[in-house]
Amino acid sequence: MEDFIRPNHNPEPKLKPKKTKHIRETLFIVCMIVCLAVGFVSGYVAKKTVPTNSTSKNAESIIDEAYEILDEAWLNPNDKDVDIKGNTITALVESLGDMHSSYFTYEESKTYNQSVDGNYEGIGVAQRTVSEGTMVMQVYKNSPAEKSGLQVGDIITGVDGNSVAGKSADEISDLIRGEANTKVKLTIIRNTEQQEVEVERANVDSAVTSEIRDNDGKKFGYVKINTFGSTTADDIEAALQTFTAEKIDTLVLDLRDNGGGYLTAATDVLSLFMKEDKLLFQMETKNGAIEKYKAKDCQKYNFINGYILVNGNTASASEVVAGALQEKMNYKLVGDQTYGKGTAQTQKQLSDGSVLKYTYAKWLLPSGTWINGKGLTPDYSVSNTDTSGIYTKALETDMGYDSVGTAIASMQKMLSILDYDCGRNDGYFSQQSVEALKQFEQANNLTVDGIYTNSDRQKLEAAVIMYANSENNDYQYKKLMELIK
Repeated sequence: MEDFIRPNHNPEPKLKPKKTKHIRETLFIVCMIVCLAVGFVSGYVAKKTVPTNSTSKNAESIIDEAYEILDEAWLNPNDKDVDIKGNTITALVESLGDMHSSYFTYEESKTYNQSVDGNYEGIGVAQRTVSEGTMVMQVYKNSPAEKSGLQVGDIITGVDGNSVAGKSADEISDLIRGEANTKVKLTIIRNTEQQEVEVERANVDSAVTSEIRDNDGKKFGYVKINTFGSTTADDIEAALQTFTAEKIDTLVLDLRDNGGGYLTAATDVLSLFMKEDKLLFQMETKNGAIEKYKAKDCQKYNFINGYILVNGNTASASEVVAGALQEKMNYKLVGDQTYGKGTAQTQKQLSDGSVLKYTYAKWLLPSGTWINGKGLTPDYSVSNTDTSGIYTKALETDMGYDSVGTAIASMQKMLSILDYDCGRNDGYFSQQSVEALKQFEQANNLTVDGIYTNSDRQKLEAAVIMYANSENNDYQYKKLMELIK
């Protein structure tokens, strides 16, 4: 969930950085000193040192001095490679208590910015990690994944013959992505059956999809925006041109699960709807200075009716756009309270090619309201199926009647979502819960024994994801259809 000014192209580092006595650019050693101090208190056996006046040297020289000592003389007692600098900068950033500030290696920064931009070389899926690997949550339209027959609910357990169980989402994405026109072989579980799927990678643009839809004879323009990347405004404008040519007077922007992107992209998108010099949002920096962002001089698109679908994962640049259109253009928000991220980030490339992303300002709605921690309030409050709290880890052992635990509570929640009555959801495997599980097993060609196994869990998870993503169970969209007449 990010808001930041579109970063300049970060040049690839040409040379391995040399050691330097001055590392003030990052100040990473500050955190290291703090961490090491704790270690020294608990277990040092070196000779005592008579402390000197701490003010006798400036902080920077002390930082340099400590770094030189550790870099030259520290004995690594572990049988592992230690990236002192990288680990320490990461710890320094984490010490800020700001989940939106990060430290990336050069390669990590490239992957991260590609994900924000929405343009990359890969197969075109959104995923969520599970114990076996990763579950397909969305298959992008016209993507290689769609053409290869991948489906929502498929669990990817292997990539090119290598297991991905226990790997992070980023690690799995790195394995799946690759150069366009190359192929990747995926091992998947579908309906508890294992199979192989070969997918040819391609250039994927996942930022925007659009189409003209019909609601009982009433046509409207629908635009799904997954991120605010470098081409998002252009893609949206192309859709708006089509809608205008077809005399569409109602526009729907779907910003659900959109975690943000570039503030510059948000500015470009809002400028499609607002008159020149109209206030879009404001930025307040550390020193209290306020910069006002206004609409640019470009072609405007006017719709009689405007609606925006939002949920708890609508954040950052998405909230900038939704909030401005709500305040200035009377667009109606339909869905859940949004995330409430009112800060902006920027990126700075360090001398070795690594990148520091940090919060530098907070953004305000045109009215001056700061929504951080609060979010935007929908004009029409409607919630979809709540899938939070579902336990996605593999079971260590099969679980039966009278078992207790988080996994059973998750099972009960999933069965309840699918209209199987467990009678309770507290994690106790009651007899009624056994019967509910048996009903699910029978309906899905599983072994009907009322014993909760990993096969049951995999099928349950896939069934719930498909249920939650089904248009028939999209209550927010159904409310929207009631409003569009």
